[in-house]
Amino acid sequence: MRKKQRRQLLEEKSRAAVKRSHTCFEQFHYNKRTKRQKLVSSETETKTLTLKAESLPKLPISSRFEAIHHCSSSSSSSRAHKKRQNRSNSSCSGASRKWVFSSYDCSSYEDKVVIVSYNILGVHNVAKHPNLYLNVPKKFLEWDRRKDLICEEVNRYNASILCFQEVDRFKDLDDLLHKDGFKGVYKVRTGDSCDGCALFWKEKMFTLLHEENIEFQDFGLRDNVAQLCVLKMKHKSGSDSHGKPSKTTPMRSRSLVVGNTHVLFNPKRGDIKLGQVRVFLEKAYKLSQEFGSIPVILIGDFNSLPQSAMYQFLASSEVSFGSIGVSSPYPFSTPYPLSILNFY
Repeated sequence: MRKKQRRQLLEEKSRAAVKRSHTCFEQFHYNKRTKRQKLVSSETETKTLTLKAESLPKLPISSRFEAIHHCSSSSSSSRAHKKRQNRSNSSCSGASRKWVFSSYDCSSYEDKVVIVSYNILGVHNVAKHPNLYLNVPKKFLEWDRRKDLICEEVNRYNASILCFQEVDRFKDLDDLLHKDGFKGVYKVRTGDSCDGCALFWKEKMFTLLHEENIEFQDFGLRDNVAQLCVLKMKHKSGSDSHGKPSKTTPMRSRSLVVGNTHVLFNPKRGDIKLGQVRVFLEKAYKLSQEFGSIPVILIGDFNSLPQSAMYQFLASSEVSFGSIGVSSPYPFSTPYPLSILNFY
């Protein structure tokens, strides 16, 4: 009897031990499986984030991965972030503008001339066409505010020559720019318009040798005008670093023709635009020859795009009449060479 009881007790202990061992194995297997699941989940999440990052377009490095960053910032911070991003995007789009540089070797010239041109929007034109500026706050159109900002803007460039279009407050500009050492001339448009073109130069750098104006109505080409000035540089390229004449290099004064114009706006009258520019070029070239083939710089608001017939004419010295909607078997050309430094 005792042997039987002892045998039963041993069997129960053995079953209990086996059960504990099985329980521990199951727990270990469960833990191992859980860890594996976590690892797989982590790998999947990492892979998903990587795919998201790689699927984004190639943006600037600073903002390339912003789409997968979930920030818990306030709404005001979010709005500020969007504004910064919009400014960045707009600056990137503006950076696509293509600049064209002259192939002429200027390394032997020490003089540097900075020319700035602006259509400053005439005060009368603002009042005459208010529908064009419905989305512009009124304070930004006030002349008393704008005139100071215009002068502040151009002074940042340390300009030598200034060319303005749509000027109908010349005296205000003349008074302000005179304080900065500029002297200028003005030509108002013909007809009923009260705005015109203004050309300024630094008095310490240039002397005005000659001035003439073009009224395109004299050629049957509307009421637009142009200015042509011959400016002589006061600085002598034969001077040394202290401004004294050099004994080895002969003194040489330099002059240049500077032209300023505002071409007709009407996009349907390319023939008028082209006629105005042709007269402008011919007058400038003639003036250049009279003063010894001096350089010519033409500036203005040409109301034309780089894809236009105007650009074609200035770039190649000729244009097909078909490109401006006029039938003619003869090309429209000019006998003198042209070189575009920038066109807008």
